[in-house]
Amino acid sequence: MSDGGIGDESRALLGLVAYGELAAFSRLAADAQRAPDLTARVELATLAAVEMDHFRRVRDHLAAGGVDVLAAMAPFTARVDRLLATVSGRDWAEALVATTLGRGLVTDLQTEALEGLSGADAELVREVVADAGHDAFVAERVRAACADPQVHGRLSMWARRLLGEALAAVTAALEESPGLAAVVAGGTTGTRSPALKRLKSAHNKRVAALGL
Repeated sequence: MSDGGIGDESRALLGLVAYGELAAFSRLAADAQRAPDLTARVELATLAAVEMDHFRRVRDHLAAGGVDVLAAMAPFTARVDRLLATVSGRDWAEALVATTLGRGLVTDLQTEALEGLSGADAELVREVVADAGHDAFVAERVRAACADPQVHGRLSMWARRLLGEALAAVTAALEESPGLAAVVAGGTTGTRSPALKRLKSAHNKRVAALGL
């Protein structure tokens, strides 16, 4: 427990959420620069601004509890950055799929962790991880791109590769962060496998929703 009253489990989850929002901002801003038209660029830039606002809210909540956001994020930055570098995508369509599936998996992980938390910490996480409209935007653009059978096949393979990369990163993050593993496991030990199966199932449903 920190001096400000934020426990280790909340600190771990909030640190992951904060870096997830910061990373989402960076990825959406980068995707906006690669957008093929001005409409898509404006849409993605707007969504990036929403993610940055979410980051500020988590940062301020942590600060009110006496926790520095940089310290809370530190356990997750290297692994998230390595994952993002691995799944950056060769073109705009691949980048869109990577961003939405990666964000979805992180959101699902955060939702799993919420089962072990309550109060203001949990309420804040629920608010900031809610979809701001990105999924619908991506689904429309990906379906349009998949009118080309070759693109459809390539993106389908890409989506399945992303699952393996992301689950490996999630497993490593849980191993490296006892606080996060505790909330995901609901305060028990040896119970991560069901959570990982649920993450995989949710990922596959998200892939299907994209038409992949």
